[in-house]
Amino acid sequence: MSNSRSRISALLAVTLLAVAACGTSHASKSKSPTPHPASASPGLPTPTPTPAPLSAPLLIQVENLYQARPQSGLSTAQVVYEYQTEGGIGRFTGIWYTVPPAADLVGPVRSARLVSLRLLQIYGGALIYSGASNYVDAQLSNTSNRHFDDPEPPLYRTSSASAPPAHEYGSPHNLYTNGSNLATFASSKDPGTVSYQLWQRTPIGSLPVGGAAVTSFQVPISTEETPIFSYDPVNDAYERSEPATPEYPGTGVLDDANNNDPWETPTVVILQVPTIPVAADNENPSGGYTEGLDFGIGPDASGSGQLAVGGQLYPISWAQGASGPPTFTLADGQPAPIAPGQVLIELVGQGAMVTPSAPAAPAA
Repeated sequence: MSNSRSRISALLAVTLLAVAACGTSHASKSKSPTPHPASASPGLPTPTPTPAPLSAPLLIQVENLYQARPQSGLSTAQVVYEYQTEGGIGRFTGIWYTVPPAADLVGPVRSARLVSLRLLQIYGGALIYSGASNYVDAQLSNTSNRHFDDPEPPLYRTSSASAPPAHEYGSPHNLYTNGSNLATFASSKDPGTVSYQLWQRTPIGSLPVGGAAVTSFQVPISTEETPIFSYDPVNDAYERSEPATPEYPGTGVLDDANNNDPWETPTVVILQVPTIPVAADNENPSGGYTEGLDFGIGPDASGSGQLAVGGQLYPISWAQGASGPPTFTLADGQPAPIAPGQVLIELVGQGAMVTPSAPAAPAA
């Protein structure tokens, strides 16, 4: 066991260096980034340092019902996916290649969905969740990928005075984990490494032409989940807010409950994907909103979308390979620019587009 833990510790240390090299912060910031001409080499992604093996990730299900806000720890994930579940509620799958700081919470942790299985098959690693429908549970049981339903540890319920606000609503909104528990869990399960790499990165000051200047936009995940993203030029990232919808109250700017700072993401990707109702996943015999959804994001899937970075909104095409992250391509065939730091991927229906909240103009 000590050899296994040593190997995992070494892998995590190497991965931390690799992630840091990709740039989670900037030495200098451009408050008004100006795209470069197409002929300028800065328009191309910067090479990633000599790739180190990535630790196989931990995928954790985090809820987004208004009672769960503000969530804890999503800002520390390297990649986050969001998609709709029953009733139009959003659900996150956070993907961590390095465990969060020991004292940082992650949660509230909630149930798995069919898309969770798709992400597990693509990214590898281990899925941590709390519950699933009978249909999803059977699908997970039939896969060789690692999945852990409400394991204790790393999960625990909290009711302490220092717990995040969501705990006040009681179960199921009070289930969390933390960096210390996740480190122990990763060591004991020995997830190994994966063979793919994440995206190459483009500095904010070197964005290519082809985008439109859009400082704020709304994403139509569902009629009941329509987050607004506003560009913060000081931090070169997008701040998220949750407006009211016909069914649920708005909660304003979405903070990370670990530090009460806004959760900001440097790159937001909107993927138009097939949204597939799955009658077999309906736990309610009378029908209704509990019918399950699947999403066409598996190997060989492709489609259109949009990508927001540095205050610019680009039309893109995307394609998913057998493993690892999807590729994003601009209209001219060049790789789409992805800033250093976290990447948030929003799954929306085919043909769905973001709604700019500020006038859009072609980039100079």
